[in-house]
This record gives sequence, C-alpha cells and structure tokens, in this order.
Amino acid sequence: MAGNGVQVGPWGGKGGVNPWTFIPDGRICEIRISASGCVDSIRFTYKDRDNVKHHSETYGGDGGSPHTFTFADDENLIGITGTVGVYAGYTVITSLSFLTNKKKYGPYGTTQGTSFSLPVAKGSFGGFSGNYGDYLDSFSVILHPY
Repeated sequence: MAGNGVQVGPWGGKGGVNPWTFIPDGRICEIRISASGCVDSIRFTYKDRDNVKHHSETYGGDGGSPHTFTFADDENLIGITGTVGVYAGYTVITSLSFLTNKKKYGPYGTTQGTSFSLPVAKGSFGGFSGNYGDYLDSFSVILHPY
C-alpha cells in the first residue's frame, strides 16, 4: 500500500507464487490484458509528468489473446468489475472489465464465477496489486481519497 492509499480486495484465489504491486508515477493511459478462459496477464502503461510513456511488467503468464485499450487524455478510470472462478483447477480472475467516464472496456476472459464490482464515485485509482503464476490469480486495487 502506498502513502494514504486504501487497498480494496484481493479478489481471486490464494495461488500464484509471484506477488506484484504497480503504483504509477503518473496517469494510466493504456492497459493490455491477455485472456482466454481466464485472465492470463495484465500490463499497465502510464504517462509521467513529461508525457513520457512507461510500461509496467507483465503480471501473469504467456497465454491468451492480447487486448490493448488506450485512454483518451480526458478519459478517467471510474470502476472495475470482474469475476473469480476455477480455471485449469485453480481459483483465478476469470474476467475483468474497466469502466471510464467515456466507455466500458471488456469483459476480457470468461464471465464465469463470482462477480465483484468496484465503482469509484470519490477518489481515484492509485495502483493495483495481486499474485500471478501462469494466470492472474488475484487482483487488488489501491484507492486514493480526494
């Protein structure tokens, strides 16, 4: 957890030997999700104060079809939804969707299992965390209050 942020979650299973945390030093401008029967991996891109793009690591395995979406300069993330279910014998994130003030991206993966939803009316997304192995096993959000 960073600064005065509040972690919400995790959603998902207890597997995944690789814990991760991503806290951008700027505005998230792009997300790439690889998915098939579940969310295989996720990668974030942000722009720093000088408008230079930086990519996070790819959190997850090599499988799935890649889906990349780029936010407009006046587009802000305002919600996340997803599902948690069993895939290949593991409890993992089976789908993710991202909601902005402009549109909904997703769902990516298969919308099977238990749903979760995090709308953010006040505050902002300050980062993300979770665990991964071959798949995105768990997913958390770090929120910053206004």
